[in-house]
Amino acid sequence: MAKKAAETNPEGLQGHEPVVVLKGTERLLQQLAIQTLENALLEQHGPEGVAVERHRGDRTPLADVLDAIRTPSLLAPHTMVIIEGTEDLIKEKDDAEDQSVASQGKKARTPRQILEEALDSPFPNATLILQADDWRPGRLDRVISERGGAIVNCKPPDEGEIPNWIDRLARDHNRRIATDAKQLLMMRVGPDLTQLDSELRKLASAAEEHIDATLVDQLVAKSTSDEVWALQEAVLSGNPEHTSRVLHEVLDIGRKSTVPAFWCLIDLARKLATLSINAERGVDPWSLSRPLKLWGPAQGPTLNVGARIDPSVAARLHREALDAQLAPRQGLGDERRALETLAIRLTLACAG
Repeated sequence: MAKKAAETNPEGLQGHEPVVVLKGTERLLQQLAIQTLENALLEQHGPEGVAVERHRGDRTPLADVLDAIRTPSLLAPHTMVIIEGTEDLIKEKDDAEDQSVASQGKKARTPRQILEEALDSPFPNATLILQADDWRPGRLDRVISERGGAIVNCKPPDEGEIPNWIDRLARDHNRRIATDAKQLLMMRVGPDLTQLDSELRKLASAAEEHIDATLVDQLVAKSTSDEVWALQEAVLSGNPEHTSRVLHEVLDIGRKSTVPAFWCLIDLARKLATLSINAERGVDPWSLSRPLKLWGPAQGPTLNVGARIDPSVAARLHREALDAQLAPRQGLGDERRALETLAIRLTLACAG
């Protein structure tokens, strides 16, 4: 079994790693890792000692990447070579055979194998950063581990981690944020860290020290909360036509991103799964209103549906909701179609 490379968080990089893999789709975490690594390298090589090269995996031949890490830069003593979309760089292609090997009658090496062999040799004047939304582990992990490299987890955080991230991002902007302001911000923006950071930057510029719910209400678009969260009530109604109409209003008329809508449906599926499991155990669903943060018009319908839906069905729908959001990010299907399908499946389940 291949040895795994040392995994770390985005701020755990030390600057001495020759190869770093940023696996996952969360761009803010990727950028945080790159910034941490660049700061560490600047401490080692001085303020003018690091050059940065960016290449796209779908447009850059592997040979050019290998040349970039082997050839010293004329601009600085050390080079950060960043590959965006490493999956495209090392995927097997019919026209990407290693001709030097094939001409000798041997089986051609794949791009992944060529990269593995290339990393076996030192390249002291460069740091290779491989961004990959979908990272497939294998022998390459062992090579990276043996070279002293690292793999950084840049997957989107779990739902329960978002409040802590909001606190963290607010501190990055030298501000504190109230609990009710965090809840309102999550409702209006969703779990996307990059968007949350953008909104907090705007809020920080308007607040002296403390960000409260009033400021969030004034500066963060209300439409995401009012229209997208109305989607939960539509789903709970059990009427597919009503759900389709609200989804159309949110995405087409309101011109909203699919991200908050996905967040809304995942949140509803999670609550229904929790309520159904506890109802089967004899727990009064109304006693869970506070822990599940249920309030407003959707409170009663959510509790009623959660109390009667089959726990296995609710658990399956929650998994499907999580998968439906992730699949388009991995290039598996259309994001809009995945959202529409999820919304209708949840609606039909609520209809009983």
